[in-house]
Amino acid sequence: VLRATLPLFTFFLSAYQQRVAAVVVFHEHSCPVEPLLQNATMPEYLINGIPVNFPFEPYQVQRDYMARVIECLQNSSNGVLESPTGTGKTLSLLCSSLAWILHKKAQVQASQRTNVGELSEFEFEKKKIGGGGGGSGAKPEMDKLLDELNENSGKEGGRWGVPKIIYASRTHSQLTQAMQEMKNTSYGFMRAVILGSRDQLCIHPEVAKEEGNAVKTNLCKAKIQARACSFYSRVEASKERPEITGSTIMDIEDLVRVSTKLKACPFFMSKELIENADVLFMPYNYLLDPKARKANNLELANTIIILDEAHNVDKMCEESASMQIRSSDIALCIDDVTSIMKVMDNTVAIPEDDDAKKDFTIDDLALLKEMLLSLEKTVDEIPVMFSQGGSTQPGTYIFEIFEKANIKEGNYHIIAQLLENIIQYIATITEKNNFVRRGGGLQILAEALSIMFAGSGPQYRESIDKCYKCHIDIEEQKKVRGNTKQADGWTATKQLVPSVKANAKVINFWCFNPGFGMRQLLGRNARSIILTSGTLAPLKPLISELDIPIAVKLENPHIIDGSQVCVKIVGQGPDKESLNSSYGNRDNPKYISSLGRTILSFCPIIPGGLLVFFPSYPLLNKCQEAWQETGIWAQISRTKPIFVEPRGKDQFLNTMTEYYAKINDPDGKGAVFMAVCRGKVSEGLDFADMNGRACIITGLPFPPLKDARVILKKRYLQEVRTRENEIISGDEWYSLEAARAVNQAIGRVIRHKNDYGAILLCDNRFNNPRQKAQLSSWIQKHLNTAQHPTFGPIVRELSQFFRNAEKTLPQAKLTRSLAPLGPEPPTALVPDSTSLLVSGETKKKLDDIKNNFIKIENSNAVTAFKLSDYQHAHRSDATSASGKDFLSRLNTQVRTIDFNDMSSSSAGPSSQAGLVAIHKRERPNEFPSVTQQKKRKVVLIPQETISLDDSLEVLEIKPERQAPEDRVELLKVIKSSIVPAQYKRFLVVLTGYRNDRDFGTMMGGMVEIFNRPELYYLLKAMRRFLSNEHGIQFDERIRTICG
Repeated sequence: VLRATLPLFTFFLSAYQQRVAAVVVFHEHSCPVEPLLQNATMPEYLINGIPVNFPFEPYQVQRDYMARVIECLQNSSNGVLESPTGTGKTLSLLCSSLAWILHKKAQVQASQRTNVGELSEFEFEKKKIGGGGGGSGAKPEMDKLLDELNENSGKEGGRWGVPKIIYASRTHSQLTQAMQEMKNTSYGFMRAVILGSRDQLCIHPEVAKEEGNAVKTNLCKAKIQARACSFYSRVEASKERPEITGSTIMDIEDLVRVSTKLKACPFFMSKELIENADVLFMPYNYLLDPKARKANNLELANTIIILDEAHNVDKMCEESASMQIRSSDIALCIDDVTSIMKVMDNTVAIPEDDDAKKDFTIDDLALLKEMLLSLEKTVDEIPVMFSQGGSTQPGTYIFEIFEKANIKEGNYHIIAQLLENIIQYIATITEKNNFVRRGGGLQILAEALSIMFAGSGPQYRESIDKCYKCHIDIEEQKKVRGNTKQADGWTATKQLVPSVKANAKVINFWCFNPGFGMRQLLGRNARSIILTSGTLAPLKPLISELDIPIAVKLENPHIIDGSQVCVKIVGQGPDKESLNSSYGNRDNPKYISSLGRTILSFCPIIPGGLLVFFPSYPLLNKCQEAWQETGIWAQISRTKPIFVEPRGKDQFLNTMTEYYAKINDPDGKGAVFMAVCRGKVSEGLDFADMNGRACIITGLPFPPLKDARVILKKRYLQEVRTRENEIISGDEWYSLEAARAVNQAIGRVIRHKNDYGAILLCDNRFNNPRQKAQLSSWIQKHLNTAQHPTFGPIVRELSQFFRNAEKTLPQAKLTRSLAPLGPEPPTALVPDSTSLLVSGETKKKLDDIKNNFIKIENSNAVTAFKLSDYQHAHRSDATSASGKDFLSRLNTQVRTIDFNDMSSSSAGPSSQAGLVAIHKRERPNEFPSVTQQKKRKVVLIPQETISLDDSLEVLEIKPERQAPEDRVELLKVIKSSIVPAQYKRFLVVLTGYRNDRDFGTMMGGMVEIFNRPELYYLLKAMRRFLSNEHGIQFDERIRTICG
């Protein structure tokens, strides 16, 4: 009877095992109970035969998306999936792929247990019949079978043959957002880790203070080789600690916080966590760059590669396989090698120690210098016709250049190792002896060689000849501060000198086939590659360029309906002037004026935030200057304050914070944000709800037509295009580049299913059917409605659209306050080291900062997809903020960049100092009448309206901390109290003051660095670094700022 029922029992047991496998196996440490309870309550849906836990009933677009993802994974095929921003793409992608991983684990476990069960039954029968063998022989046989199973399944890759997921995106901020999504799903118990650079993860004080990742990398390697990094030494002992093993999903902040607590290196800790991780999060370049893959020990066999935000993946593939080296770089290499040779010849110059061990001889350097001199001569002799825009040769010409210097495939590895040893040596002696050489030229040469010799053999050379071009141009002459007196690298005087020789060249080795990089991934036996984004359309040209087999395609519609979006082509302005931003018309004063008046006419109609995207920075700057001269700028700013996208990273977060604050001011009128297509704002920020109610596209952002790389790309496409391969023509690619940038900019608005907004295409070239066809399909659908050639009807329809939307659609509430953001750029989400304290108050502040980072750079956010989505959002009331809210906002630090009218710029230099000085209870008086009304409201609020609990943080009086007297100890405290980027800036400001004694610049920089009340004691400590002549000025400024 038992034997008869065994198959049925085995079937039900296998089914049960598939449901619980993830709980009991495939992790080194047992899973916590909480995820199991969460898993039990999370709704489950069967998609393509895989049970998927999803937080709510998925929309049809989400079901379709998850079905395509699972199809790719089941069939080991590649897919290109487009789903517009706001359709829950990230959530759907994570849930479906992680559900499939769990299902795969259950299958492997069931198979293993069945084999072990059969072996046990065999041993039982053997013992019963033969009476020999005993029980002692069964265990070794079972162990042997298990080892064989592990060995065989391991050949597929992953742990026990289960694939890993590699989730790649553009920036660490986007990856952090995706990891946060994963934490919020029922799959939060699965293991995930993020890979970052030493810029984000290094906590060694001497390495972290260095500028540039390359310098940090080499100094880090030197310290490890010399066994001089205690953080690295503790990694092995710390990786089994509960603080590490108990955290299933480790993002940048988690790694830094936990590793710092354990005094272990977060950078190398992340590498240790790779083996047991189910998901690896990393930026594109870690995956596409062969050198980065090798450095991170990435095994791609049987992995599932997900490329999110893949609208730029073709460019990323081309960039990662391209390189550039200049004559000035080669000259710098020669100078670096010469300096080291002089150092080695004069042993008194640098005393030998354990850290500065050389893995090369002076003969090695002499041979390398001879090669470099030969390379320099070869490059100098290359003929270049400047009038023809440079000289272009086949891709294999790059090997001819370097072979003349005896750098070839046969000896490349020896030269590469020598360069790495020299760079590490330079990093060590620079730190120990103030040696000014940094090895920058040698680093560029090493990276160039790694790209050139990424492959070998005739087939590789044939691919290079087909996919690459070698373009040689004249190197630009400019004046720089360079070393002119001493070549030994110590006390060289810096003077203005010509940067390069008259015959200096630039060698460009450009890849024009993104499929070259994609095929490298496939060649390493990746199981599936999934490219996904909100803006991939049109799919056919993208697929043809990637040159890999794509079996699964999806172009999802949007989940919004026609009442939520208004798409209009505005072909002329209110003065009937044609709107056309073509290269020949953008200098036309009438066009620039008409565009400004068009934006001015739309401002009063559009509630909340208005995004205005320009094709390029030069056109944005030109319009800004013209509108300021004619008064249009001032007229716009009186309707809505204007913010302009800054180019520098330092100002970007401040500007974004100020923009969001204006939008969320209940007494304000919204704001205008002027940005550039392909800029930071257009590529990954979230302008949901009132943050972006309309998007104006002022023109088509075509690539520069006369740029050598653009010309060669178009020519390459024409050369390789055939009727069979369906590759697009050069002109089609050129047009498509503009359309993709437009689609990406449009994606900043309409961020979730209840959102609404207007898209205004202010260029008559959008009327071209070919240009329309290259827009995202969901936008094309709304363009099919009647379009008016004149300006008046468009204004009326736009006004009617917003009136109807405010009456019929859910209105999102304004955020009453915004916590001030730190100055850290979005690509380096490292927590303030004060957050490493265990106090609950500090932890809350860290969480607030993290949430605001995610809000600012929140690509394809799916935060709207919650169970609460199925309830109507409350309509925002129009009443002003309560007195309590207003007082709490007064306590925040506010620093506003005034882009309003021209009168604000006449305040003179003194006004600049006022921008730097931050007063806790003062706000810029941009609208005097409004400010006065607010002050009267504050006076009239009864005291009892402010609860003691809410005002506790403001009223609490704490004894002021004292800075250490010792300067070294003070620097340590400063290092641990501010984020790494600000510490670097602190050192730059301090060094600049020592050199030029400019008190105003120094004070302004220090105030911006120590800009929080808890850091004022460090700001006061800056007095000890000042000369006596500036002491009184410093004391006066401190009294003004700190009270």
